[in-house]
Amino acid sequence: MDVYIIRHGQTDWNIVKKLQGTEDIPLNDTGRRQAAICAQALSGIPFEAIYTSPLSRAAETAQIISDYQCHAPVIVEPGLIERCFGEGSGMTYEQLHSTYPEYPQVLPKGMEEFNALSERVFSAVRSCAEKHHDKPILLVSHGASINAFLHRISNGACGTGITWLKNTCISKAAYSFDSHTFTLLFHNLSPEEFCDS
Repeated sequence: MDVYIIRHGQTDWNIVKKLQGTEDIPLNDTGRRQAAICAQALSGIPFEAIYTSPLSRAAETAQIISDYQCHAPVIVEPGLIERCFGEGSGMTYEQLHSTYPEYPQVLPKGMEEFNALSERVFSAVRSCAEKHHDKPILLVSHGASINAFLHRISNGACGTGITWLKNTCISKAAYSFDSHTFTLLFHNLSPEEFCDS
């Protein structure tokens, strides 16, 4: 079965490239427009459910898409929440690397370890997929969390350390109920690129 994963729309912290972890930063007006464009691009897909991180920037993105999807149910999945960046939260990447020159070997205090992040998100996505056998589902999450999932299912070909995910980018994976594994079909397409593909 097909699993679509999108990143939330733009926030003010995204504009200035601040590390945005579990802080509940809302969508800005551009982010809401992006979510509406993404919703239109996905409008022909009969999603059985839409799962979202509990953070408002993801939940609002999910709701905007649901409104275009004959109100497919929006379900909060805590495992889709963004990575906690600990003391690095709110820093730009330049500030992070200046303050922690050995990053990512040495993480800011309180930052979620990558292996824990990868396992958390993978388990959450797999749990969602296991509940649906016929129709596709959509998951709305965050840059670091999605990248950790992409890195895992692509065996490091994309995702963390390689891919800079666009706001409201669309990725798609096929889930096998026999092997309980994912096959990545495409990733990081803007809604416009998705429509042209």
